[in-house]
Amino acid sequence: MGQAFPPADPGGVSPSRPDSAKTDSSPQDAPYPMQGRNSATDHRFTFHASRFTAPGRDARAKPAVFFSILLISWLWWGPHALSAKGHSGSPGIPPEKAAAYIYAVIKADRTLYTTDIVDRLQAKGVTSASEHWEQENALMLPAQFLQHSGKLAAENGSGIRYRLIGLWPIYRRNAPASDLERNALESLRKNPDLPVTGIVTSGRKQYFQAIYPDLGVSQACITCHNGHLLSPKRDFKLNDVMGGIAITLPLE
Repeated sequence: MGQAFPPADPGGVSPSRPDSAKTDSSPQDAPYPMQGRNSATDHRFTFHASRFTAPGRDARAKPAVFFSILLISWLWWGPHALSAKGHSGSPGIPPEKAAAYIYAVIKADRTLYTTDIVDRLQAKGVTSASEHWEQENALMLPAQFLQHSGKLAAENGSGIRYRLIGLWPIYRRNAPASDLERNALESLRKNPDLPVTGIVTSGRKQYFQAIYPDLGVSQACITCHNGHLLSPKRDFKLNDVMGGIAITLPLE
């Protein structure tokens, strides 16, 4: 261990340092701690501190102090800046997930309406579902329920649209409107568990489109399609893929 320095005498004069304790190193390079020292009573502190103000040394000391401050600032503010940048630039919900959420709601609502309202009330003889439900004071068909709710969604200004499409539509308005929709319907017949997605353009705007299967979950749906005078296909069975639900979302 290094030799300890004796305390200053009562007269305020430090004793001379013995020659045996002297080294070739300059006193200003010795590791004198500055904390708790007083320049008035400890000449070592005064001498050590002078290294920051001695002529010729100032030019070297200032860059070191500057870079030390810069490093400390980066260590403190850098992670906060990166964190803020990550939060401010974080993307929203991907369109694939947004479309999946919308489809989940549509599917749940339509299934509930079909099984717990239409099928239940018809089985009890309370009322029936009819294509001309307004004139006959009847329940609207499940397909009409989705069709009318999709129309309301399109009118609220959000840009979200959804509708029924099919390869064998009863009405031409439900036919596929693009190659994407037509190819999606063909694909869903083979693999109904895999929705088809793509980008479509209308004017100068782009939209994300996802097409999910429309399954015949109710006998009312099967009976309507198989017995309708305008239906081009009359051999649907329960849980068949009868068409698709096309969901369109704006990308801007």
